[in-house]
Formats: sequence, C-alpha cells, structure tokens
Amino acid sequence: MRENKKYLLLLAGVTAIVCSCMFLPNLIAHIPVTYGTDLKPEQFFFNMEFTNLLNTFFKTRTLPFYSWSMFLGTNFYASQTFYIMGDPFTWASLLLQGLNFFDRTLVLEIIKFFVSSFSMYFLLREIHISPKISVFGSLCYAFSGWAIFFSGQLMFHSFYCLAPLYFCGIEKYLQSGKKMLFLFSVTLLLTTHWYFFYTLSFLTPLYYIYRYSLLKSNFKKFMQDTLNLIGVYFIGVMIAGVVLIPTLSYMTGNNRIGLNVTLLFQDPQVYLHLLTSMFVPNYQYIYGVNIFETNWHVTREICIWAGSLTALLICQIFWIKDKVFKKKTLLFYFVLVLFALFPIGDAALHGFSEPSFRWTFLLTLFNILIACYLLEHFEIIDTKKIYFTAIAICIFCLLIIPFSALIEGKLEHVFSNYLYQIILFTVCSVLILINAYLLKHKLINILIVLSIFEFSISGGFHYINKMDTSERGSYEFVDKVTHVLQDEDHELNNYLNYLDENNYTEYYRVYVPHDSLYWNYSHNLSVAYQLNGLMIYDSTYSPSLNKLAEMNPDIRAFNSGMIFDIKDGQLMNFLNVKYALVLKSEELPKGVNWKLIQDDYRGNISIYENEGYRPLGTTYNTVTTYKEFKKNNNLIDLNDIIVCEESDLEEIQDYLFPSKNKSALVNIQYGGNQLVGDLYSEENSFMIITLPFDEGWKILVNGEETKKYNVNGGFIGIPVKQGQNKVEMYFMPSGFKLGLLISGVGGVLAIILYFIERKNISKKKLEK
Repeated sequence: MRENKKYLLLLAGVTAIVCSCMFLPNLIAHIPVTYGTDLKPEQFFFNMEFTNLLNTFFKTRTLPFYSWSMFLGTNFYASQTFYIMGDPFTWASLLLQGLNFFDRTLVLEIIKFFVSSFSMYFLLREIHISPKISVFGSLCYAFSGWAIFFSGQLMFHSFYCLAPLYFCGIEKYLQSGKKMLFLFSVTLLLTTHWYFFYTLSFLTPLYYIYRYSLLKSNFKKFMQDTLNLIGVYFIGVMIAGVVLIPTLSYMTGNNRIGLNVTLLFQDPQVYLHLLTSMFVPNYQYIYGVNIFETNWHVTREICIWAGSLTALLICQIFWIKDKVFKKKTLLFYFVLVLFALFPIGDAALHGFSEPSFRWTFLLTLFNILIACYLLEHFEIIDTKKIYFTAIAICIFCLLIIPFSALIEGKLEHVFSNYLYQIILFTVCSVLILINAYLLKHKLINILIVLSIFEFSISGGFHYINKMDTSERGSYEFVDKVTHVLQDEDHELNNYLNYLDENNYTEYYRVYVPHDSLYWNYSHNLSVAYQLNGLMIYDSTYSPSLNKLAEMNPDIRAFNSGMIFDIKDGQLMNFLNVKYALVLKSEELPKGVNWKLIQDDYRGNISIYENEGYRPLGTTYNTVTTYKEFKKNNNLIDLNDIIVCEESDLEEIQDYLFPSKNKSALVNIQYGGNQLVGDLYSEENSFMIITLPFDEGWKILVNGEETKKYNVNGGFIGIPVKQGQNKVEMYFMPSGFKLGLLISGVGGVLAIILYFIERKNISKKKLEK
C-alpha cells in the first residue's frame, strides 16, 4: 500500500511537470489558452448560456430546458447533452465563476489530464501491471495524441479522461465478479457524452471477449457471465435515462445520421496518415500544412500516437514468445483494423453518420494496455527482433513523406513545403532508435524518464505553436468583442424595449451583421447579448429547421451543415425581425422596409426598425403542401400561406374559414420555459408561431391542450377558435418525464444490486 502511494505521488508530480511545460508559456505571457477550432466560436458561448440558465435556476428554480437566445429558440437541455449538459466538468465550472471562461477552462483541462493519469493507473493496476510500469502507461494515456487533440474539444476530453474507469469495471467483474464499478462507469460515461458512449458500447463486446479468453480457462460460463454483465450495463443505462431519453427524442431528426456504405476511402493519403499516426505526434500538424491533408475533417483527425516506446512495443507483438497471447491479440487487432480500413466501419462507429476516426482513441487505450503488458512481461519479447523492428519503423518514417509526395505529384517541392514534417518524422525516428537500445537492455527507469521528456517537449511545443499572440488572442479582445453592443447584462434589450412601449409585450428578433459588429468572432454572439438572433454555429441545432434549410439553402453560411446566418429579407419578415443594428446602411438586408430611428447608438451604430414587422403569432387562412410550395419556392408566401406535410393538409383545412383579416398574438410575456399571449380571431383559424417546432412544447388554448403542427419550414402551427384565445406555452424536453421515471427505476435496481453484492461478499468471507 505504501509503495502504491509513493507511485501515485510520483504520477501526480510527473503529470504536473508535463502540464507545466504545456501551459506555463501562456501563463507567463498572460495569453489565454484557446487551442481548439471550436473553443472560441462555439463552446465559449454554450458555456455562457449554460451558466446563465443554471444561475437562473438557482434563483428562480426554473429548470434549464429552453434557450431563447440560441438560434430562433432552442431545446437547450437535449441539444447540449452533446456538448455540456451532462459533462461533470462543466457542472464543476459553476464553482469557478470568478474566473473568465478561458482560465476556468484551463483549470478544468489540467484537472482532466490528472484524471486521465489516475484513471489509467487504476486500470493498469487492475490488470496486475506493476506500479512503475503503470506510471508509464498512465502518462502515455494522459498525454497521447488524442488526449492533446481532445484538450481543444472539451466534451471529448471529459469522456476520454473517464473512459479507463469503464474498462476497470469490466476487469473487476471478470476477475472478482464485482459489478458496481462497471455500473457506475456506465452511468457516468453515458451522462458525460452519449455520442462517445455509443462508440464505447459498440467495441465493448470485442474487448470483453478478448479479455475473457485471456482470463478464463474456458467458455463454459461465458453466456451466464455475459448476461449478468449485460444486465448491469442496462441498469447503468437506465439511471442515465433522464439524459438519454430526451436526447434520443431530439436527435432522431438530426440530418447527420445515415450510414455511409463506401467500400474504401478514395484518397490513399487517409491510409498513409492512419499508419503514421501511431509513430508520430501528428497533432503537431493537423489543420496545418501537411502532406496527408485530405480537406475533410473526419479523415484529417487521426491521433493514435501514445509515445515512441508504446509504438515500438506494439510492433513487438508479431515476435512475442507467448503464442496464445500473440494469437488472441493479433485477432483482436485484426478486427479493429477492419473497422479502420473501411468507411462503413468508421461510419458505424460514428453513430451511422459520416466515417470518422475519433473512435481510435480506444485503439490508443488498447495499445497502451498491451504495451504495458509486454513491458511487464519482458521475458515474452523476442529481444533479437527489437532492433529490426526499430529500423523498419525508422525507414518507414523517413520515406513516407517523399512517398506520399510522389503519389500526390508534389515530390519537386517536398522539402520546401513539408520541411517541418520531415524534421518531426526524423526526430521521431531517432527516438524510436534510442528507445530500442534502452528496451534491448531493459533500462526501464531511463525509458520512463525519456517518455516524460518526450511528452513534455511535444506537448509544450504544440501549445507554444498554437499560442495566439495577435490582438484577437488576448483577454482584452475577448472582453471587447462581447461588449460591442452593451456594457452590462440586458442593457441592449432594455434599450430596444424603450424605443417602443409595445416592445414590452412583443417577441421580436434583431439582425446584427456578423462581419462588422460581431467582428467575425462567432455566430453565437447573440448569447452574449441575450438577443433573439438569426445566426448560430452548432451541430445540434433544432432538427425541425432542416426543412427551412431545404426551402432556403442560403441560410447555411459557408456551405456548412452547422453554421446558419439568415439574411434574406422576406425570411426576416416571416421571422419577426423588428430591428437591425449596423454600422453602414449597405449592411441592411434587402426586402425589408427599414426605417432609421437612431444613428448614434454607442457612438456610431445605427438602429433601423422594420416597418413591416410581423408579430410572433399570426393567423392564416390559406394552406398548401410542401410539394406545391416547391414549384415556386417564393419565401414571401410564408407570410400568407400555411405550408404543411401532405398528411396534415386535410386536418388543417378543417380549421380554416374564409376571412380577409389576420389576427396577431399580443400581450406576450416569455422567459424561462414558457410563453403566454392573447389572440382575438373573428373566425376559427390557424395560427403560426415562429418558434422552432419541438415536441417538448405543451400548448394550451383557453386552458385546453391543443394539437401542434410542424409547418412553414419547421415552425409551430396551432388551431385557434373564434373569439378570445388565451395561449399558454410550456416547455419540457420530450421524453424528460419518461427518462426521469426510468432513472428512478434504474436507481432502485442499482441499490438492490449493491446490497446483493455486499451480501455475497460477506458470505464468501464467512465461508473462508
């Protein structure tokens, strides 16, 4: 026990050293750590809205279900389970609100590196690896290629650092029959990030069978043992039901789901990059100039590397003396390689979406486990093959770039264009040779010290290289870009409401140009100003709005599936845009009847009012189908015609009566998870409310729940009656109550399982 504590302290110290090498330069230069393409434009603002909603909850007990400032109104709870809603580190960030987002994130990312180290250490100890070698393996995992790359994608790093606990639970079950750690890890990881948990679950049978075959003498009890573990797995899933069920209900409409059936990747660089990613820390050049560039992020992001020693050890698997272990391990890898080689396998592991190599972070974990096993059982390594393997790896690393350049027809400029890569690959080749010498002579302590040096230099160089020393990378710039339109929270909204006394009882949206007033910083800046805006950068936007994107593809900015920026004037009229804030009149979208009402807001910002403002809820008297609408596809018709699915046409027609007058929803009060308003209609009619359609909305008209329809490009439509109508809308994510019930049942089953396990343990002790 004392020895174990000594190595835990050693691990903590070494982890601190590597983290210091990575992050001290930023701290000394007083520059925020902003590594990760989505950290500033996306996760900064998602975290801001999360904090806003949770602070509101603590004050008013309003649950954090709905966001009004995220793209036309969003089911925040279900959409953000992908990013932050279930992430325990995001919840921990609420304790650090005194820090700015980037410093708060840095603290949490450093904690994640420590969690990675310790969780991997406990896994290695569970499979009977010595403390010293466990320290080595823990560092390999904590600072692997995927760990560094994921440190710029917060939700992925959260899952990554906790993943070893899952395998530790499997090992504990296989070796001692204990189930509670596995149950806990299932719930924790599913809650943390359902997307990666799917990937983890997909590969679990392969890992389980592999480990079962190594640990058990035969398969006589395989079915019974497996069914028991499956039962525990589903109890863990049930406990996470309050997150899982609303997420499934929401994400089923996401248009990114769909199986890729391409046989092979057309670009051979994908396969070359996949192979090299085990031998070099390729996070150094991803998204930079490199010979393996595929111009597709899903094939660009491959970071299997876990140190030179791990790569060298894994290659020894072909020559080990333990033939049983060799056969089973090679079969295990054969299946993993099949998944990697074929796009259909990578797509299946990516949730039946586009093929992605993100799942190979588990391959990195497996590589480290097997490398540590070989280092622990050094006697099974054929030491005569170590130099041969090292030389083969070096030849590969030195020739792969010229070879790739030859394939791409870029051999003439290989040194001028890819010198940095050539140097990196050369350095890695030298490290492989040094490791081979030390391994041959079984100099374990020096090998571990060399690995610490390798991770420190590689990680430190990467973060220095990614340090943004420009003005846009400073703390001051972040503060300025989020305070262009106001100094205090809600200042802009209060000012706009003051312009017209009707604004206090209306819902309206505001147009702000991305380039000038948002300084090209983010499409999510409406969150910073709590505006009802018209743009977003979010992969989990409301699925109903895919229909609007079909009707008007131009709302997708940069041809992206995740970035929206509505600038069409007719669409703005439909979407209740009342004001525009611009620096120049040329920035105003066409097709809107703009009227200048102020030209000196905060010095030089002009405020324009839309004189054709359409209220949030308006009655309609004409209906058509999407099929008919597409013949003309004139967006101006959205203001006068109900556009619906064929299946809803007859029902909606029954609600309509001929009338020349339109009625509007007035006396609107909204916030939190509800909206209320009044409407007077001369006839029975049908009202469109331009909030994204979501099954989570419960709508009452005069106290009675009414049916809602998905119309006009993904918005809400409801029937209204002749006379006065009191409209009440209450939001709760679809599936939340069912998920809560399932979580409760799962919790009860977990408690029962806990006491059964305790009883069995006590019984075994008495028998002994």
